[in-house]
Amino acid sequence: MDRPISSGYGETNASEANVTGGKRAEICPHCGQSINRGVEQFLGKLGVSDETIDNIKSSLQNVDVEEYLNTARDYVRSNSEKAKSFAKDNPGKVAAGVAVLAVGAGLLISALRRD
Repeated sequence: MDRPISSGYGETNASEANVTGGKRAEICPHCGQSINRGVEQFLGKLGVSDETIDNIKSSLQNVDVEEYLNTARDYVRSNSEKAKSFAKDNPGKVAAGVAVLAVGAGLLISALRRD
């Protein structure tokens, strides 16, 4: 059975970790900023095992984020006109979509605040 992460906030087994305020914080090798462990804790609360989280982290280390961001930017630029015309033609659908996103975000925030 998978066991959730039971360590305290910010703890990690990563080799590139430093101790700040009694808590361990992993440092991003690209920008030097501390990496938030919130996603790992959230996945642990969902019952995702430490091994699975480590596998996800190792898979994401080889991802070229800049390339994906550039692709996303190109996609948004090329399809922005299409989105604008859809929003003008279907304001009710756009308003309903925004309402659903707001409710979903509120439920997610509420669930995360309950410990």
